[in-house]
Amino acid sequence: MNTEFHYYITYLIAARAGFKSKEASLLAYSSQYVDDNDIVFEICKNTPYFYSNYISQTMDILKPKKQLLRIYPLFHFIPGNAMSATARRKDGKLHLLNTTPDSDNAKNILSSALRSGNVYRMGIACHAYADTWAHQNFIGYYDVCNAMDGLMQKPKPNIGHADAGHSPDEVNHSWPDERLISTLTPRNNNEIFLSAAGRMFEELKRFCCPHCQQQSIEQEKALLLGDLKIIMGLVDPDERIQNYCEIAQREEYGGEKLERYDNEKWIDEAVKENVRSLKMKTAKGIFRIVNIYLTDRISPLRNIYTWKNNNDYQNSNWYKFQEAVKEHQKESWRILYDTTLKEMEIENW
Repeated sequence: MNTEFHYYITYLIAARAGFKSKEASLLAYSSQYVDDNDIVFEICKNTPYFYSNYISQTMDILKPKKQLLRIYPLFHFIPGNAMSATARRKDGKLHLLNTTPDSDNAKNILSSALRSGNVYRMGIACHAYADTWAHQNFIGYYDVCNAMDGLMQKPKPNIGHADAGHSPDEVNHSWPDERLISTLTPRNNNEIFLSAAGRMFEELKRFCCPHCQQQSIEQEKALLLGDLKIIMGLVDPDERIQNYCEIAQREEYGGEKLERYDNEKWIDEAVKENVRSLKMKTAKGIFRIVNIYLTDRISPLRNIYTWKNNNDYQNSNWYKFQEAVKEHQKESWRILYDTTLKEMEIENW
């Protein structure tokens, strides 16, 4: 899934479930920022205010295996039930790390985040939970099970859905997954994403209203999915975003203006960047990768990062999100180790 689901749709789900507008915004921003948190910053190095974050995404899928295992299965490809009816392949292969929608592992990770009361952790867990639908039947690790047929896919590493490109993540998109049996091959993302939205709503609604009757939850879920289905069916992505923002101002969705997503907002509020080479906070694509490669090897080119306020940085959204990433990683690893990872011997994990 991309920003459209992880931020805009997630906000509407959270607001409709009962989160106040401010909390829903924090949850939704955290959900999307999981994908944008791909740089390790060393802030106020060699001072009492030093801080370094963990990444929850990487643009470099050729990183050491240990680093990949700490990112993909925990934040994007939660291992599910290898025997799930949704995971039936033409070649009959099974894998313990295969992602399946709404798995027990994913629900346990989300439940843990909800129990913590930390809205940043909730957003991170919602990201991972929703991705179990979009990323179903892919593995967050190097494996031939991820391979797709076709000449265009062959040069790409078989990790996650790299071979499938952006197809699994896009709203209003259909594509074939030829690895699966014929009845599962057609993939209609809107149907898949609406299923994810419905289940996420149920979990968040029960958190906000533990005593709500199931019938009431089902009725409200149907209204939410009805609104989302109409908007997600629009062809123009910009028109869809505009419609999400418009219905956010309705009372049942919080009645407040939903800001457009800005991936620099939180870090710009907290961190000052002294640019020596390329501004990393805004660098995109290959420019970011090249700059990271060069600055890792040529220290005078490294940008210098400091807190904008040494006395208050721990109250910033960026810092709170980064601490939540560390907590999510620790707790998710514990859950997955107990259920899945202890049964495996993966090199360098």
